[in-house]
Amino acid sequence: MKFFLLILFLSLSLLLIGCGCDGEDPSVVLKNNGTAKADIQVKTSNGNTENINNVMPGTTSERRTFKAGNIEFTINIQSVNDPVVYVLQSSTCYDYTVTINPDNTVTSSGKER
Repeated sequence: MKFFLLILFLSLSLLLIGCGCDGEDPSVVLKNNGTAKADIQVKTSNGNTENINNVMPGTTSERRTFKAGNIEFTINIQSVNDPVVYVLQSSTCYDYTVTINPDNTVTSSGKER
């Protein structure tokens, strides 16, 4: 009986711990470490377009969820003449941070859920 309870406990523990992410859409937050306000147009992998406006220097946007695939960010930084276009190749079960750096270049990092 103790063996049966031990197996049951271990099985339930693995189910609770091993659930993880099951194909959930990626999420993205935009962090502005740049020199000026940024307005971002986001073209998602399924062709939708969203705008995230007025991301001030030193702030971060709300986290948004998009379909996995190539997500194109067209970033207009107030002090830069030409928009910066950045393509993020996103995967399910990841949380990404797209960062406008102090020199107004753009990078990203991702963390698996």
